[in-house]
Amino acid sequence: MDQSISEYLDYLLLINRRVNLVSRRITREQLNTLVSETKRMSKEISGRRVIDAGSGNGILGIVLALINPEKDIILLESIEKKTNFLKSAVLHLKLPNVEVFKNRLEDFRFSYNPEKTTLVSRGFPSLQALAEPLLSGEVNEVVAITSLKKIENLIIPLEKVERTIYNIPFRDVIKILKMENVSRETIKR
Repeated sequence: MDQSISEYLDYLLLINRRVNLVSRRITREQLNTLVSETKRMSKEISGRRVIDAGSGNGILGIVLALINPEKDIILLESIEKKTNFLKSAVLHLKLPNVEVFKNRLEDFRFSYNPEKTTLVSRGFPSLQALAEPLLSGEVNEVVAITSLKKIENLIIPLEKVERTIYNIPFRDVIKILKMENVSRETIKR
């Protein structure tokens, strides 16, 4: 598993020389920190199908696919150069459990069993937009790595959603937010 993640990071840094996917000054140590945060987040995901909104360079979705080969991972990215990178990375790493879609979250059709679907994201611009598929019953949970400020500003109906905030070691202002649908229709029996 760690060998596969290392191979992914090598590929990301190689392609980043031609296509701007991460900062040109980012270090391998900084990338490893992001990977460790993704591993921490993975423990909170219960869905069989995982949809990564705003996949970008894949530091969330691709790493989740590598450490969870039993899960189906869908990478959503609206920027073409990033979508092309994600498709090439999936081929390069031979990830049969990953699909890539060039799509915005609000335009994506959730045609999956919501009780087994988790929406994930890292640094998504709007937590409210991430919460919409949860509130409409299209997914059962949302797990996001986000800023504490965004969490504090999120307004959602508490009678439908249970929120849990997890700390990320050494990153006081960055948290993992898990929101689960607890409406009567989706309560686990």
